Amino acid sequence: MMRLKGRKLAAGLVLFLLVSVGFGRIDEKSEEGSTSSKESGEQPSAPPRFRVEVVAPPVREGNTTDRYGSLITSVSEAQISDLNAQDLTSALRRVPGVSISRYNLIGAYGGADGGAIYVRGHGSGRPGAEISTMIDGVPRFVGVWTHPLIDTMSIDHIERVEIYKSPQPVLMGNMSFAAVNILPRISQPEGFEANYTGAYGEHDTWIQRMQFGGKKSGLRFGLNGSYRRSDGHRDNAGGQVWSVDGTLGAQLSEHWEISAYLSHTDGWADDPGSIHLPSPAVVPRFSTDDEFYLAAVSHDHGRWSGSLKLYYENGLIDWLQWNTAQSDSFRTVTDYDNYGFRFRERFRPWEEGEILFGFDQDFYGGTAVERWAAGSRNPIDLQFRNSAPYVMLSHGVDLGAFTLTPSAGVRFNSSRFFGKDWAPQAGLTVDRGKSRFYANYSNSFNLPGVYAASFYGSWGRGDQWKTLQPERINHLEAGLLHPLTRRTRLSWSVFHDRVKDALRFVPPPPPPPKFANVGDYRVTGTELNLDFFARDNLAVFTGANFQSTSPATVPHAPRWTWVSGLSYLIGARWRLNADAEWVDEQFLLNPRFAANQVAVGPYFLLNARIGYKLGRRYEVFAAAENLTDTQYEFRPGYPMPRATWMVGLNLGFSSEGN
Repeated sequence: MMRLKGRKLAAGLVLFLLVSVGFGRIDEKSEEGSTSSKESGEQPSAPPRFRVEVVAPPVREGNTTDRYGSLITSVSEAQISDLNAQDLTSALRRVPGVSISRYNLIGAYGGADGGAIYVRGHGSGRPGAEISTMIDGVPRFVGVWTHPLIDTMSIDHIERVEIYKSPQPVLMGNMSFAAVNILPRISQPEGFEANYTGAYGEHDTWIQRMQFGGKKSGLRFGLNGSYRRSDGHRDNAGGQVWSVDGTLGAQLSEHWEISAYLSHTDGWADDPGSIHLPSPAVVPRFSTDDEFYLAAVSHDHGRWSGSLKLYYENGLIDWLQWNTAQSDSFRTVTDYDNYGFRFRERFRPWEEGEILFGFDQDFYGGTAVERWAAGSRNPIDLQFRNSAPYVMLSHGVDLGAFTLTPSAGVRFNSSRFFGKDWAPQAGLTVDRGKSRFYANYSNSFNLPGVYAASFYGSWGRGDQWKTLQPERINHLEAGLLHPLTRRTRLSWSVFHDRVKDALRFVPPPPPPPKFANVGDYRVTGTELNLDFFARDNLAVFTGANFQSTSPATVPHAPRWTWVSGLSYLIGARWRLNADAEWVDEQFLLNPRFAANQVAVGPYFLLNARIGYKLGRRYEVFAAAENLTDTQYEFRPGYPMPRATWMVGLNLGFSSEGN
């Protein structure tokens, strides 16, 4: 278990306390505005977000709520750059209530917990199956093994990442105990622009990224490519990721618009193994190759608006493993296909009312086989299907001093193998001036995946997996978004989750093993966030999440997490971004296997990035992570990097020459 060095922890805490106290003497100038979108359903009357000229808010863009009483935490492209984040886990690990696991500096080892995201104690089932991971509202996951692959989720050129910490059964359906939605950058400036980032860091880490886009005569486009590689912070911890993605959009008329998004990623990550065990004869490697296509048509006719999205994803996984018992290596090769459509329509029959309805059709699955020197084992070829209509009703009531907006909806899901399920959801928002109170309730589900059929086949249980039931969660949450002063904004929430029928591995006796709906746990907690904004050159954020679980050993649910960050413009050319995080002790258990519960110790990290402008669009920068040189780990025996550095250059060009 990791132990913190007291002097380093104290120094980091004192640094951030001094910065926070200093804020009380700094005047503020903020620009307030709404960033609601049609797809999120946010009301124009929602409490405005703060906007700070020149510097973006640190760590995350802010908290908002949608029309249906759900809290949304956003991390924008600016925050991702300021954090020097290289993938989705590093972009979100500073968000209160979110925890991660990983093995490598570059590359996510998707065959275990070497690249995963957990929200309020949910997500460890596969790992990650309970959390819906999406691109523009469309699901992204391995169709066979039912968990997301971090390396296929590019964050190179996006508008923002939205994190829904409460279940979203009506609008997002299966696998939505929480949700992470990546929104690609669709809007482009008039003319053309290009950007290049090159960086080199410790452990022979290289970053190369190019972006090109623009808008001409109503046609907009973007093309982005990146290459990341690293030898890793210890033996056999290397990784590499290639990514190319593009967007295309056109305004057909005043009311109609079409758009397309495509991406290709391929990469690999090695499993360095536990430092307490001898290295295997063959280093395990998890390799991915994924292509994703999304086409959409949308319209806005005033009272009627909506969209139709068609998607297709094909991915290949080649997982090289070592079997210690047989002293032999083998490969698990998975070829998965996901496709379907998302139809959604919003009707406003009167000014304060809204009827939202839609239909989701998803097909997911594919083939998987173990390839040994002696021949193939445990082949599977299976496709699942979900068909789901849904409806959500809401109505705003102006009561003079405040506005009340209740909402309620339901989703009906029909599964090819698991029957039919209903999932209700209700919400309430109360607005008074710039303050908003919100509350929501939901009963969500998570269906067993193709992986269950695969395991049951290898265990000789045939089709017995069809008797498994969906996992269920009952959720309650209430909170407040409120400006304490003209320069200070608070968001606070309390939540309670009750999970029943969670799928857990049941080992012999009697043989053979099986899965069973025997998991049952509760998570109760509270979260507090404070934003402080200076005149135009300084912004500070601090947030904390406390959660109590029953039993106390719920995986990936640290009792306390704390995050703080600052963004500071020094003069006309220097810019400093810094963040700190404290994560309490947490327990680990992979529910797919019979193993003893283990714990990893708490840790404190301090990170910083400083940039110097050579011109309006040219910058050199240096970044460092773990400045306190903390010894920490996400998995016992897997130490993470000590203090690391990186230097780089950003170059920007545009048709206007700015």
